[in-house]
Parts: sequence; structure tokens; C-alpha cells
Amino acid sequence: MRTALFTAALAIAASPALAQDYYGSVFGGYSDLNNPTFSGEITPPGGQQTIGTDFGSGYSFGLAIGTGIGALSRPGLGVRGELEQSLSNSDVDGLTFSGNGPAAENNVGGGIRTTRLFANIIADVENSSKLTPYFGAGLGLSRNDLSLSYGPAPGAVRLDETTTNFSAQLIAGASYAINDQVSLFGDARFIRDFGVSSDRLSPAGLTGNVEDDIDTVNVNFGLRFQF
Repeated sequence: MRTALFTAALAIAASPALAQDYYGSVFGGYSDLNNPTFSGEITPPGGQQTIGTDFGSGYSFGLAIGTGIGALSRPGLGVRGELEQSLSNSDVDGLTFSGNGPAAENNVGGGIRTTRLFANIIADVENSSKLTPYFGAGLGLSRNDLSLSYGPAPGAVRLDETTTNFSAQLIAGASYAINDQVSLFGDARFIRDFGVSSDRLSPAGLTGNVEDDIDTVNVNFGLRFQF
């Protein structure tokens, strides 16, 4: 899957019939992770366990390279393709394990750190002003490094694993042309990382695997440079 994404992005950039207006961009901003509830079978003694989460505000930053796609563009609508890599991080503020009572756990720590690679298609709504709205979507892969714990060391209960997952995103924003080569932009990206799983580790011998989709909204601001 990763090879296919790189191949598609290179094909877009390399095709002389389609390529125009090459650009690079850098961005960063606010990341809001939508508190997933992980669930799965825990052994022994068996049965389902759910783990509710409460994450604080995080951060994101990234970069992209792209080009206009003349074959897909229309009057008033410029289409471009880009390859994006980004990093986001969110720390956990609270955990609630089923079977431990209604109260949140004590001595909670850890978080989720995610690196994503997306191939995006974006459409610019062209007009006579310097302000250009745009919307788009992307498909890609995410590398999710999840490490959560509660309880005092060395007997803390932990979720700890790094997985590679399929991801998708929707994009909506606007750019402002500072000059012919540089634009300032801001956008919101709704991202879903599918089937993020983790081992549940415990000194008491209660182990297993839990999983959930993770939804994140990133609000970014950045600069785009035309080559």
C-alpha cells in the first residue's frame, strides 16, 4: 500500500501532460483527538474490556509537495495533487477501564503520537480575489505510537504498541495570495485512522488486545511556495 501511494504521487509529478504549477508547503497547528474507546477481549478470565479515554489538546505540523493537474481542472476550479507527510501528538488526561468502577483511574500518563503519509486531491475555487477557498480529500497510511498507563510504577497497567494503519482525511480551507509565489493558508482536516490496536499489558497477568478507529480534527496554518 505504501509503495502504491508513492508510485501514484510520482506519476502525478512526473507526467508532463498533467504537471503544472509545482509547489511546496509547510504547516502547523492544533490537533483535537476525539477520545476513542478501545475495546477487545482480555485474558484471563476472558470477556470484553473497554477503555475510555480523555485526551487534551495536541499539536500537528507537516509539509507537502504538489502540482496542478490540468487534465482535471475546469474554468473556475483548479485541481492539484500532493503528497503530504505530517506528525501529530496528543497527551492523555484521563482513562476509565471497565470493571474498575465508574471513577477515572489515578496516575494516568502517556499519549498518542502519529505520523501520516497522504496522497491528496485538492480543488481550488478560483475567483478574481486573492482569497481562494479549497476543498479536498486524501488516502494514506498512519504510524500510530500509542502508550497509555495508569497506577503507580512498577505495577502500572499499560497499553503499549506501535501499528501501521489505513487512514483517510477530508480537507476544507482557504488560501490568500501574498504575491505570485507565496500564499498563506488555513484549513481544517478531519482524519480517521482505521483499526488502531494495542496490547494491554499488566503485571497482574491480565493481557489482551484492544482496538478502535481514531478520529482527529487538525486546524492548520501554513505557507505555500510556487516553484
